[in-house]
Amino acid sequence: MWSWGCATEKHRGTRHFDARSIQVLNGLRNEINSHYGFREGVPRVNLGPCGRVARDFRAQWNERFDEKISVVFVMSPDGSECYHVLVKLPDGNYFDGGNGVMEEKDLLSHYPDGHIEEMKDFDFKLLDKRSYDLGRTYPVCPNYSDAMTRELITRYLGRLADR
Repeated sequence: MWSWGCATEKHRGTRHFDARSIQVLNGLRNEINSHYGFREGVPRVNLGPCGRVARDFRAQWNERFDEKISVVFVMSPDGSECYHVLVKLPDGNYFDGGNGVMEEKDLLSHYPDGHIEEMKDFDFKLLDKRSYDLGRTYPVCPNYSDAMTRELITRYLGRLADR
């Protein structure tokens, strides 16, 4: 369960998510998916702009909360290809804009031959490389908007912080 107490402008939290915290983050997922849609059942936001979502979610989270999160990559077996970019939450679960909160086994079920690499120290160049250029356009998610995504992240993280 999250227990929030003010620490200047940041908030402190325990390492365990309660059902409501997961519900809030999955609400963010639902709203992201309502904006960007799906392709053949897969969230479009996970088919290209996942690195930008992870970058912005991490930045806003780490600005608000004492317990930091990190960007993680789901990599091919030989490490030559990045399948997906998302964040690791303080409780050890993972979050991405398309699938929401999930445990490691659920994440890896989407990428059966993949393995997770955590970027403990943020490295923009590595994120850019493994995202195949953060500045590119996304033909599979053509209406992707950093501004819209950041606004949604701000709104939903605010709901967690207000608890």
